[in-house]
Amino acid sequence: MKIKKQLSLFLILALMVTALVGCGNDDGQESNGGQTAEGIDSQQYLNFVLDAEPSTMDPSKGSDMYSQQVLINVMEPLTRLEEDENQNTELVPAGAEDWEVSEDGLVWTFKLRDNKWSDGQVVTAADYEYGIKRSIDPNTASPYAFLLSPIKNADKIMSGELSVEELGVKAIDEKTLEITLEHPTPYFDQLTYQRVMFPQRKDIVEQFGDTFGTEPENLIYNGPYVLSQWVHNSELVLTKNPEYWDVNSVQMETVNLKIIQDKNALYNSLSNGSIDQAGVNDPDWLKRFKEDENLNHIEVVKPAVNYVFFNTEDELFQNANIRKAFSLGINREEITDVIFNGVHVPAYGWVPPSMLIGEDEYRGMSEEPLKAIAKENSDPKELLIKGLEELGMDTNLENLDITLSLGGTDQWFRTLGEYLQQMYKKSLGINIKIEQLEWPIFDSNVNKGDFQIGYMAWTGDFNDPATMMTLLASDSTAIKTGWANDRYDELIALADQELDHAKRLEYYEEAEKILLDESPIAPVVYAKSNIFRYKYVNKVGVTDFGTQGYKYGFTQGR
Repeated sequence: MKIKKQLSLFLILALMVTALVGCGNDDGQESNGGQTAEGIDSQQYLNFVLDAEPSTMDPSKGSDMYSQQVLINVMEPLTRLEEDENQNTELVPAGAEDWEVSEDGLVWTFKLRDNKWSDGQVVTAADYEYGIKRSIDPNTASPYAFLLSPIKNADKIMSGELSVEELGVKAIDEKTLEITLEHPTPYFDQLTYQRVMFPQRKDIVEQFGDTFGTEPENLIYNGPYVLSQWVHNSELVLTKNPEYWDVNSVQMETVNLKIIQDKNALYNSLSNGSIDQAGVNDPDWLKRFKEDENLNHIEVVKPAVNYVFFNTEDELFQNANIRKAFSLGINREEITDVIFNGVHVPAYGWVPPSMLIGEDEYRGMSEEPLKAIAKENSDPKELLIKGLEELGMDTNLENLDITLSLGGTDQWFRTLGEYLQQMYKKSLGINIKIEQLEWPIFDSNVNKGDFQIGYMAWTGDFNDPATMMTLLASDSTAIKTGWANDRYDELIALADQELDHAKRLEYYEEAEKILLDESPIAPVVYAKSNIFRYKYVNKVGVTDFGTQGYKYGFTQGR
């Protein structure tokens, strides 16, 4: 079964792919990913970048994009979302060679292919069963467990009503995995490549306990690569996995992922050729790289939102009017120009552009709710004072003690913090403190509820509004605001099992209005990215949804 999804992405300059690679066997015959490339470089390696230190490589416990960038290369999910040269994506078999769905849409049966773990042990259906059940077990505290909600009994297990053994996931035999859903789910196939459905080895997880996923030697791999080196806050190195079922498709011997947080250091590294690709938003560097004939320029509309979020269990931000004041106090047009150099787009909704519902773009059919909310509340300072009165607190705004936490310590985050201080002083008449933290510390504090206001970006995991809207359901642990709304939960549940796209649109529109009116989160900008890549790099995807990673990548003419 293959299901094709068209993403709203476009190229400024077409990638100069001179040969296809990735799925040829030793005899040069074609496999599932293309043809063996001829005349490729004798040394196959990539130097790419991570923007920050991954929090963990534990598939059940991670939620950041940095660990995801590694995990999709060292693990083999049931399926992969692969890209063609035009950035169209297609769901293809990976760990599962085939699957079928019952007529009522409830039972999915996956037939696994022959594959091995990096220690030579056979990958079995029981490994997938264990990985999924571990992700949904409340004792694991997986931030992405909510994605598994469509599986039978998942919600009751997450709420503690049932044992994890009651989950509708079962290894029928060594090569057959059966997943039973609570109800037909229009996007379930898009969950089969998510990290919470990755296989895991029970013996390895139990051997390392809390340190599982913290070091290369505390992991086991069944994907195209293994994580051979991890110098924390500096570099990760991936090397080709000889035990991988499709090893003949993997041309790249080594992928070096350098952690570079300083933007000038990043741009200089691209300029001098020490890295092969970078995202660039600085206007001066954009102009310079556009003029470099050695680089391809790819502009991508990302399914992502940068947003401010509030701890609704905080004494101050438990109040909806105060949260809404802070949301409406954001000058989205100005921040787009000042901080993001006009590259991004002001965000007045939670679901970003490029997200499809059926075959249509959701944002093109649904007006952004914050525009109407802003018209109804022209002075956010009045909302702030009203909220303080409702709480019985001092309405002297100079006495407010508020800290906004940022998950980065480089110059860009310092500039962002200074701008936010000035912005809120102007719009709300308040003085806020800025707390800059390294990403792992910030992420840990947020998960513990040790914050008042945070700033983060979220990229959708699959191409459906559900990937954004389910994040704020009360049973989700993805964005730790502490907010809950019964009607919102009801609408999300209805949309999850509704196969009619027009009806799903109605549910999501109402839910999005509730979300942005109560404001546990405040969208700031929709993201775009300008990617510059040396022309000798081929068959490495750029979409945020795609999960083919570096599997088919190769260099020619480095």
